[in-house]
Amino acid sequence: MKKKREEGKLVITRIENNILSLLMNDDNEIEQIYCDGGRFESLVGNIYVGRVTNIIDNINGAFVEYASGRSGFMLLDDEPDPTFADINRDEGPIRCGDMLLVQITKDASKNKEPVLTTNITLTGKYIVLTTKNPGLHFSAKFRNKEKSAEILERYEQLGPKEYGFIIRTNAANAPLDSIFEEIDLYSQLWLTLRDCGYYKKKISQIYSAPKSYLASIRDGYDEKVHTIITDNNKIYKEISDYLTVYQPDDADKLQLYDNPYVSLDVLYSIRSQIEDVLSERVWLKSGGYLIIQPTEALISIDVNTGKYVSKRDAQREFLKINLEAAEEIARQIRLRNLSGIIVVDFINMKSAASRDLLLKAFEGYLKRDPQKTTLVDMTKLNLVEVTRKKERRPLYELMDI
Repeated sequence: MKKKREEGKLVITRIENNILSLLMNDDNEIEQIYCDGGRFESLVGNIYVGRVTNIIDNINGAFVEYASGRSGFMLLDDEPDPTFADINRDEGPIRCGDMLLVQITKDASKNKEPVLTTNITLTGKYIVLTTKNPGLHFSAKFRNKEKSAEILERYEQLGPKEYGFIIRTNAANAPLDSIFEEIDLYSQLWLTLRDCGYYKKKISQIYSAPKSYLASIRDGYDEKVHTIITDNNKIYKEISDYLTVYQPDDADKLQLYDNPYVSLDVLYSIRSQIEDVLSERVWLKSGGYLIIQPTEALISIDVNTGKYVSKRDAQREFLKINLEAAEEIARQIRLRNLSGIIVVDFINMKSAASRDLLLKAFEGYLKRDPQKTTLVDMTKLNLVEVTRKKERRPLYELMDI
């Protein structure tokens, strides 16, 4: 008899200076981690009225002061239709001294300023409002043709708008009313922010993006998570308020855990699981292991046999370990939020058929990642190249445990 699957859980708790949002599988193992607090506070998604302080003609870029003494960089090639804070500003290229609405798309790192854009986006559970692309668009992973036709037909009844919407994958099984309630909600939010920007004469912040533990509720897991549980009264109130406004259909999923004797940390062995995720070495059930090492230019992942393999069955054992490693590597990439260029050194195999089987399996595991992750190729040196889009800092830079 097939084992009945338990309901998925999103566990949100505070451990020391970190607020962790953890997607747990049926075995209470962590599958995805969001982190707030700790060593770094992300500004991604925040919206400001900023002033252009410098134009760099040779790279067609600009520096914009978005807070007192703090500037970000913006490529002007990507800014065809900015929203100027001065409602009477005539159309034309961005100039020094212009006041305009900007949003942070990438946090500062080392000697680099944060990256800014005038393409304001507001993300909901089912839709993303974008000021850059008017009209209705669909996520690349949205493959429900019947549903997309229904959404498009209803959207056309709203009439033309100066901004657009991207329908997210989450909307594939959502009621039409819920999708269009969100379109209306975020339309009103954008118009409020735009009007607020028109009357701002000084550099100022006009919108704060939701914290990671709120974004984790919004960004997916809709079919996986049936319970959102926290043991912190303040966080419970924040989540409740957020769900009431932005995701009322999910409000009944929220629970307050109030056992005074066993914390969520202890109940789910959170601290020990996090320590394993931050470790350089990851053991496989076969006895093999991974070595995961972030460097300046890329992430290096090395697969090792970890024990003696008989010469007679060596190639079969290598394939078995590599296949197990492929699934675990895909999981570790998600858990650690690794991004950029990732190079995997699997155990060398002589058979081309075995290498093809490994690459096909690895690509399938990577597709489970909600973040855009691409298997590029296997090089002549049998190194597998993977790229993953960066939106948040990796876990090892955030955690303070």
